[in-house]
Amino acid sequence: MKHINFTGIILSLTVILSACASPTPVAPTDTPLPPPTDTASPPTATLEPSSTPDPLLFRDDFEGALDEGWAWTNENNKYWNLTTNPGWLEMSAQPGYIGDGTVKNLLLRPIPTGNFELETKVIFAPKGNFQIAALVIYESGPNFVQFGRAFCGPCPTKDGFYFDMFVDGVFGGQNFATAITSGDTVSLRLRREGNKYTSYGSLDGADWQVIGTHQTDMNPGFVGLTAAQANGSQPGPAQFDYFIINALP
Repeated sequence: MKHINFTGIILSLTVILSACASPTPVAPTDTPLPPPTDTASPPTATLEPSSTPDPLLFRDDFEGALDEGWAWTNENNKYWNLTTNPGWLEMSAQPGYIGDGTVKNLLLRPIPTGNFELETKVIFAPKGNFQIAALVIYESGPNFVQFGRAFCGPCPTKDGFYFDMFVDGVFGGQNFATAITSGDTVSLRLRREGNKYTSYGSLDGADWQVIGTHQTDMNPGFVGLTAAQANGSQPGPAQFDYFIINALP
């Protein structure tokens, strides 16, 4: 009969059971873990786009009354009004010229500083020699430029855009006559850049063409509108829809 070593078996089972037992849990530490490091970049401020400067210096839509700042030269109130066609300034061309001081109802306001551009829309149908409805940049009677729709019998163009300059009472350069082939309504722009004056004409207020450029060292003090030089047959009245001054760089 074999002798069984119970002591060895018991020791072996003890070793096996010890290996299978759960490990002793580790007591938690009281020291808190450091917070995670924030590596994110700070947000970038959103930059607002720079606003585009408003070029508009002045606008009169001729609604009910003339805006402040206008002044008449040789006014005859029988020949202008704001009521026949509400929202339009109506001026009847009368005999007389800016150059010799005989013009009637020359409407002026102080000139802005720096470079600028004038704009208007006008309904006008000139019928006789030199009748004109125009934008004006004015120093004095002998010194001014005017750009508008006019009629010139001796000119091949007849009815058209005309850009005139007078220096010391003498007509200077050319008139840049450009024919208008249809319609009584035109839009006019007259730009000043230093001593350079450039005119632009349009039949629809959208497509513009350069009419001509004059240069003069006059020192103008006023800008405005005229309907004049009706020394022969009487044309229909000029009707101006608005008057705008825009600043230029």
